[in-house]
Amino acid sequence: MSADADGRVSVQVRLAGEEFASQVVTSRDMPWPLDDAALEDLRWYLEDYLTAPFAVYEERGAAIRDRLAAWGGDLFTALLGESGPAREAYVAARSRRDVEIVLQSASARFLGLPWELMRDPGRPTPLALEGVPLIRTMPSADLTESFEPADPVGSRLRVLMVLSRPDGTADVGYQMVARPLLERLESVRGTVELTVLRPPTLSRFESVLQDAVDRGEPFQVVHFDGHGVFAREPSLPAGRGSAKYGAAGERGMLAFEKPEGGADLVAAERVAVVLAAGRVPVVVLNACQSAQLGSEVEAAVATRLLREGTASVVAMAYSVYAVAAAEFMAVFYERLFSGDSVGDAVTRARRHLHVANLRPSPKGRLPLDDWMVPVHYMRRDISFPGLVTERPQPASQAAMLAEVRARIHDESPDGDGLGADGKFVGRDGLLFTLDTAARLQHVVVLHGPGGTGKTELAKAFGRWWRDTGGVDRPDLVFWDSFEPGVSSFGLDGLVTSLGLRVFGTDFTALAPLERRRTIEQFLADYRVLWLWDNFETARSMPDPTGATPPLDEDEADELRDFLHRVAARSRSAIVITSRGPEEWLGSRIRRIDVGGLNRDEAVLYTDQLLAPYPGTRAKRGRRAFEELVQWLDGHPLSMRLILPRLDGTAPEHLLNALKGIEPLPAGDEGDRANSLAASITYSFAHLPDRDRQAITALALFHATTDSVALDAMSQSAECPERFRGLSSDQWQAVLDRAHRVGLLSELGMGVYRLHPALPSYLAAHWRRLDPDGFDAEHAAAKRALLDAYTVLARWLSGQWNSENAQDAVTVTELHRRNLSGMLGHALTQQKWGHATIIARCLSAYWDLRGLYEEARAWVDRAVDVLEDPPGTPPPLDTAAGNLWAFLMDGQATRHQILGQLTEAEAVNRTLLRAYEQLPDSDHTRIDTAVFQHHLGMVAQLRGDLDQSEHWYRKSLTILEEMQDRPRMAFAYHQLGITAQHRGDLAQAEHWYRQALAILEELRDRPGMARSYHQLGRAAQDRRDFGQAEHWYRRSLAILEEVRDRPGMASSYHQLGIIAQEHGDLEQAEDRYRESLAIREELRDRPGMLRSYHQLGRVAQDRGDFEQAERWYRQSLAIAEKLGDRLSMASAYHQLGTTAQDQGDLDQAEHLYRQSVAIKEDLRDRPGMARGYGQLGLLAADRGVPRQALEWTIRCVALFDEYPHPATGPAPYILQRLTRQLGVETLHDLWRTVTGNALPSSVHAHVTHTGPDETGLG
Repeated sequence: MSADADGRVSVQVRLAGEEFASQVVTSRDMPWPLDDAALEDLRWYLEDYLTAPFAVYEERGAAIRDRLAAWGGDLFTALLGESGPAREAYVAARSRRDVEIVLQSASARFLGLPWELMRDPGRPTPLALEGVPLIRTMPSADLTESFEPADPVGSRLRVLMVLSRPDGTADVGYQMVARPLLERLESVRGTVELTVLRPPTLSRFESVLQDAVDRGEPFQVVHFDGHGVFAREPSLPAGRGSAKYGAAGERGMLAFEKPEGGADLVAAERVAVVLAAGRVPVVVLNACQSAQLGSEVEAAVATRLLREGTASVVAMAYSVYAVAAAEFMAVFYERLFSGDSVGDAVTRARRHLHVANLRPSPKGRLPLDDWMVPVHYMRRDISFPGLVTERPQPASQAAMLAEVRARIHDESPDGDGLGADGKFVGRDGLLFTLDTAARLQHVVVLHGPGGTGKTELAKAFGRWWRDTGGVDRPDLVFWDSFEPGVSSFGLDGLVTSLGLRVFGTDFTALAPLERRRTIEQFLADYRVLWLWDNFETARSMPDPTGATPPLDEDEADELRDFLHRVAARSRSAIVITSRGPEEWLGSRIRRIDVGGLNRDEAVLYTDQLLAPYPGTRAKRGRRAFEELVQWLDGHPLSMRLILPRLDGTAPEHLLNALKGIEPLPAGDEGDRANSLAASITYSFAHLPDRDRQAITALALFHATTDSVALDAMSQSAECPERFRGLSSDQWQAVLDRAHRVGLLSELGMGVYRLHPALPSYLAAHWRRLDPDGFDAEHAAAKRALLDAYTVLARWLSGQWNSENAQDAVTVTELHRRNLSGMLGHALTQQKWGHATIIARCLSAYWDLRGLYEEARAWVDRAVDVLEDPPGTPPPLDTAAGNLWAFLMDGQATRHQILGQLTEAEAVNRTLLRAYEQLPDSDHTRIDTAVFQHHLGMVAQLRGDLDQSEHWYRKSLTILEEMQDRPRMAFAYHQLGITAQHRGDLAQAEHWYRQALAILEELRDRPGMARSYHQLGRAAQDRRDFGQAEHWYRRSLAILEEVRDRPGMASSYHQLGIIAQEHGDLEQAEDRYRESLAIREELRDRPGMLRSYHQLGRVAQDRGDFEQAERWYRQSLAIAEKLGDRLSMASAYHQLGTTAQDQGDLDQAEHLYRQSVAIKEDLRDRPGMARGYGQLGLLAADRGVPRQALEWTIRCVALFDEYPHPATGPAPYILQRLTRQLGVETLHDLWRTVTGNALPSSVHAHVTHTGPDETGLG
């Protein structure tokens, strides 16, 4: 099947043995099988669904999965038709068996469709899963000369892995395919030699491939695990097909790294030239830029590689789970060793992925139909017949014994010590950081509290470097442990230990100084990795039993100097694990903090730990399980010891045990590597007695603590005596010492993260100190802590709208879990006043971060407590009623933000009616004004400007009477927006400046940011783009300070519009995509539709009308779902302009009239002006000047001001048409259209002789 750039397809059939194909269908229009909404649904299903498969998202995921078959049928029918010669040719080909489908095109959009879903409507299974190879390729005329790949050497298949992450661990969702792939390669019957490119620069890539060719050991596969993008490269010459890949002037590019850091975007054709020189026939791409253009980027990059000579490209069309990619690649390599061609290996591996379809999720492993993600691009199919398959033979008893001995050897001090304790999970970000640090800085300390997995991380890193070329030889990875009870190493002991393993017993004949020099030279000459575990026992936290004495001052100096010399002059790396940062080693040593697993890693580890306990699956759907996992905070040892207990214990009981409310279930015996108590005891024993007494207060905290909260608690009248008498400075000293012994991790601003099992341990310790009085003391201390956090929350709420907003946001973020815990405690204890104060603080934080789901969960939880019976709120003139009303009002605001206007209006009307029934008071009047204001915002979002102004003015009347200046500023602000929507920019700016004057007086920085933003919008509407950018940047500076993500998205969006007005389309697109990334993450559908709309305008300005229409229709689809009529009107208008630009004037007029009808209904005068003006231009294009003049009059007559900025070029078009038709015609038509005489200002303007300013001739 061939498709041209216009979407016309032709069909050819070539039978086995025939040199040329016979034409079946010469050319026909192909109906586009999947619209943008369907493609976005597919992307969401593959990439986002399993991140939160709950409630509506679970339903959406299931619904999309059920539509895959129908989409497959649509793809099949679009390509082959429902009947006719193409369909008949397909049926005939299937009857001969061994059929393959080849899709040939230079269109990235066509090739980027998910053709693997294609399903014959008469058969139940997609063609790709029936074993029909589906191959993408380019027209032969576009292909350059190819090269002959070199044969593999012996049994080895050599793979070069390019791991490029220019943003480091800031790369969202960072996962490495290489590590899970390495685990699976052990089962492949043949040797796959995987080498990682270090560093991942283009120059290093070129030299490694060329060196391999020169040695006669070329690579057969290059696996690129990074990012692919559409981007511009001005240095590339324009040439054949230059506009076929995305927008005009853009190329499919791969992101390498620059030597100094940062992204180095390299055009795919340049990469292909390097691959050809290295004689690499096969490329694997895990390099898509996800979201809307992911599959098209993959297509653009893959086809460029084919064009320049690469034989086969196996690409991932969407972001894929690392475990799924590893499953696929392991079977793919296995089939190559079995003699399959690349095409057949892809087919077999895809079918395996269909069967092995369970992927990690918070609910456990769930099925995901991601088998269609790997796709195959080919210019010719190849295989590697020279590979030698090593088929395993049944093991003899002697062989089995030898294998067991080898494992024992590996785990003994004399082995390499790198065997994993269980299956190692996650840590891709840390491994990436450690890989770079070890290569560049040579000595690294991995530090963190006990149980965070430092030892397992170090061992995994050792295996990683051993197996991927990080060291010169696999046997140059060495392990030494400082575990208590093992003879302590001074420098001489370490040197001797390594020397014996490298040089044998002759090494002991050397003098001590000669031994050190020999080892230092060895580390300088070779790339070696030396791992030192449990280093804290050497000096900072010596063995409490005294069995292993710490280093004295001279020994410590010797060791420190040795490490400094290695860091300065070595090719090798020494990686040290310790509970503390080992500050005594000096500042030349790199330190990396090891905390808990991230969310995705914790899900994977949870799956692994609970796999042997299928009875726990039902418990994973309970809220208590979610809270338990949150409490465990990704702490590996705590997870390993706690989660399996779910088999016999409810998650509620385990959570209470960790909080210290209940005792932990029996079975926590063992050493510090296998017992939470023993792990904590080792560090706890290194604290002074007074600290051990004071630190028991941390039993009350969740996740974090600081001296301010502890000091506030100790000042409460409720506080037990044992915690009184310590000042804030003294509490700080206690926390510092606990950090140094590894009980706490420092987060900054004086805040520390707790070991997740520490509260339970400390509660047990507290109970031992006072068995009889513990319960009363614990309850009193918790009341004191609730008082403390209520005081903190009240202070933070007062700072949100002040010049200290940034600090308030940071403190709230650091104390978020404690504030949430205290909110829950207040609800349980019916402390409604405390709960309201804490909820106000958290609500502001939820909205700032876009945490709408978390907010909804808390509202639901509180409503369950407050409404008795359900659906009956408490009396609104009580503390409970006040809390209920606040929470419901906040939820109504979130409905509004998410475009759920019906729900928002219903809640606000309910609240307004209820408050109007209450006795008049200052409190009820203020709340009434708030609800009226929110109803105005709902009306405004619906485009009903009269109704919105009505509500705003009712609200403002009350607020001005009450002199509530902060809320008056909000009312002025919204009245300004209403005026701006009406096109009255002078009035809008007047309102904005009134609001800003109050906000500046109050030093309300977030409020000031909102005013600056709207002043920018007003300047933009006046087409004063320099002033608009000035205001937007002032706003953005504040929003970025406080990390107001919804606000940042709006600022990036508006700055994109300014860049577009200046003609900088690349900068505009970057800004829109920055905005879209935030909005997609927040699931902000109103914001997403605006981003899609503007991306459409960028594509249209570039002349890519097809891409523009796709963006507009995606925007329209969301607007229609939300019932957002204004946005629907904007989408119709822009679709009309694309039709007009392409000469389809009838379609353009139809769309303009659809748009104008909505705008007239909503009295959106600026929008009406754009529509009338465009209909005038359309009439002019049709050669009907009188009709053009009539529409132009309708446009300019909407406003008293002439010319008005909202009418764009209409005044000058009016002038031109008047010169063409005469002033008398203008007078007549003006009266006909408006019923009034022509204003003198208009007459003067149109009769003024000057240059034509329309640009229309």
